[in-house]
Amino acid sequence: MQNDNEIFEEIKHSPDLNPRTEFVNDIRHLLIKKANHIRKVSKIKKLSYYWSVVIASVAMIAWTSLFGGNQYIVKSYHNVMSAFPKNKEEILTASNKNPSVFIYHTHNRESFMPLLKTKDPIEAQDKTKNITLVGAELSSKLNEKNINALHSDTDFEQKLRNRKLDYSKSYDISREEVQRALDKNKDLKLIIDIHRDTIPKEESTVKIDGKNYAKVVFYVSKANKTYFAQSLNLAKTLNDELEKMNPGLSRGVILKDSPNTYNQDIFPELALIGVGGPENTLEEEYRTIEKIAEVIQKITNE
Repeated sequence: MQNDNEIFEEIKHSPDLNPRTEFVNDIRHLLIKKANHIRKVSKIKKLSYYWSVVIASVAMIAWTSLFGGNQYIVKSYHNVMSAFPKNKEEILTASNKNPSVFIYHTHNRESFMPLLKTKDPIEAQDKTKNITLVGAELSSKLNEKNINALHSDTDFEQKLRNRKLDYSKSYDISREEVQRALDKNKDLKLIIDIHRDTIPKEESTVKIDGKNYAKVVFYVSKANKTYFAQSLNLAKTLNDELEKMNPGLSRGVILKDSPNTYNQDIFPELALIGVGGPENTLEEEYRTIEKIAEVIQKITNE
């Protein structure tokens, strides 16, 4: 089935309608004849209505055939559509009012082998079925708890390709969106960059009360000279609360010697979280996300 854009593209590129003059005259005379007949048997009010139909019909035929009406349709369509947000960057700031939590994914195409039905962890990458589903779940759980959350599923990898940039520049690209979110949402208290780690299943999974959960890890960049103490404190707080409520669910806090700040230098309350590995299922990820939402609710209410 064609969508609206495809239909209007066909209209835009279709040849103009140029009916023969005889055809237009025949239609006009036929409509007038019908209207005259109706006039004999109908009330004046009804007559006025049908004459309006006659005039509108003839006008439409003439307008379409003589004045390029199909081009006006296309133009009007684009005028209407222009009133809506033009891209995800605009949707990002229009989709939720006064959020206190912003969730995004620098490596947005990180995915899961069971979801993609592959046995090769290298192939656990996908444009749509990926870690952004996990972020959307966290956003949903937080909103259920009356914590206003804003989630971005921006395809940063596609932006890298569009700009012909190396994968190592991912954080430079996501940084732009984080800054935009901060500029337009002044009530933000917590920003979370959710990733999927690369460890095997035996390291990325824990059984709690008979159910498998994807394990969590918190990363803090040593290169962040601006807010290192705050970033470390945030990671430790999240980790400690998660472990207190769900022993064994966290792999701990890891300090990274990478020169990359992971964007933690532009906001003191920015957490980089790895949830599970390529062999985890979405169900395991979602179970863990519910626990993370509970921890966020607890620390934001304190």
